[in-house]
Amino acid sequence: MKIVIVGVPLKHRSFNGANKALPVLASSLALAGFNDVIQLDLERPDLSENDLVREVKDTELILFAGCMTPQWPEIDNLTQLVARHSSAPIIVGGYATKGAKDILCESSHLAALFDGEGEEGVVEIAKEVARGSFNTLRSSIRGVCFIDKSGDYHHSTAKTVADLDPYNQSFNFVHIPAIHNMDIFRAKDGRVLETGQVYDQRGCPYNCGFCNKSTESGSIRWLGDEAFREQLRLQKAKGIEAVYLDVDTATINRSNFLRHAQILKEEGLVWGTNTRIDAIDSALIQSAVDCGCAYMFFGVEHIVPEVVVAVGKFNGTMHSQCSQARHYPGSVRRVFGEMKRAGLPSSYFIILGLPAVEFETGVTHKPISYRPATFEDDMWAIGFGLDECEPDFLNLNLLRFMPGSIAADQADHPAFDCVRPSGNKPITGGYFLPRVAKKRGYAVPNNHGVYRLCESVGHNQPATTAVDAERVYETIRQTTGWINARIDAGRKPTTLFVDRQLMELGLVSRDDEGRYSLAPLHEFDSL
Repeated sequence: MKIVIVGVPLKHRSFNGANKALPVLASSLALAGFNDVIQLDLERPDLSENDLVREVKDTELILFAGCMTPQWPEIDNLTQLVARHSSAPIIVGGYATKGAKDILCESSHLAALFDGEGEEGVVEIAKEVARGSFNTLRSSIRGVCFIDKSGDYHHSTAKTVADLDPYNQSFNFVHIPAIHNMDIFRAKDGRVLETGQVYDQRGCPYNCGFCNKSTESGSIRWLGDEAFREQLRLQKAKGIEAVYLDVDTATINRSNFLRHAQILKEEGLVWGTNTRIDAIDSALIQSAVDCGCAYMFFGVEHIVPEVVVAVGKFNGTMHSQCSQARHYPGSVRRVFGEMKRAGLPSSYFIILGLPAVEFETGVTHKPISYRPATFEDDMWAIGFGLDECEPDFLNLNLLRFMPGSIAADQADHPAFDCVRPSGNKPITGGYFLPRVAKKRGYAVPNNHGVYRLCESVGHNQPATTAVDAERVYETIRQTTGWINARIDAGRKPTTLFVDRQLMELGLVSRDDEGRYSLAPLHEFDSL
């Protein structure tokens, strides 16, 4: 049976990365005996929509894998194109399936969505399609979401995959330098290293409200040591010189992290990863550097205690969360200092337009109301990062309401209602697909082009109501002014993660010393 797995191009990006779903699902299918599996990652410059049409004409199952919610306009166009040329079942998987009942109801060309980890579910789907029984037995497959003949919606979430070891993360994988290589990994002569991505851990025990992992299982699973080594060797066989560990919290288990760092060193790979400020210390940082780590990312998110408490950054009782929040700025300062001393490049990540909590007078652990974070709150967080942490990179994001997160899904949420464009109603997948939003009467803000300065926020992405175009522009203008002033004072430059298209269009420019220039706000109008 021929199966086609499709990867959808990411329209806007501030940094590179691979769609890991395609090779992993293809590997899973191959292990089950399905060997005629075509991977069509449409990020590849040698592939076009014509190639997609040609391949689906004689296929029996079409999977759109690793899709993200902001990609729904592109997913919609491609799936409708495919449906015009094939009668095979079309199934969409990835985070785009979170809260997407409304899209499925308005998309008769889709056979189903698949919600959750797909390595096991995709095999069950393929077996039922091969038997000709998918339509009658799909309700028995965990993760398959569909509309039945009577118009009823069936939803389930796939169980987490217990054993990650069997799957080849490089199975028939095609490396795309323009998409997968990262500027952070360079040879001594400045050459960008061929970069791959591997996961050696899945699962996150935290419940940060803005993250779409917050409604998933908190169970943590690791690749076994030898399986991890094998994944690295498969990458090296394809010419990969550096690896980004695309995990949730790399240091969530200290001993596992240290063993895998040693394996990376033994395999001779430069590497980087991400973790939490409160899950790292100087010894782990130094051990990582000693084992070839060249980059470590932390999602600082914010610094103001009232903000980080409001978004659920920490676990525990409200009293414990408030205590952790008060100590958080000091922890951030400490960790960035330790990274600097270890010679490890750092990235400071802030989310703009979050909510903030207000406490009962004199009682710092009894919330009484919530408000939008102010411009001053955001600028204080950015200024703290530049002055106290001196990061190599600065990544400014904007709160967006991704289905699958507490912020988007939980109606009448006391914190997020005050910044959610739908008020006390959930943000569903349909908000991201204009034809569905229009038909269902969703009030979706038309994001100004200047929002693209914040990790490439597109027009169709419901964003925080705490900001407007002028505030976003002034935030970036003041931030770049601070970066420039630091350079003028002889301090090291900080690099903004900026959508490459904005640089190509000249809306953002940078001189040889690292100073930034911004075009006037009105020049972003037409983006």
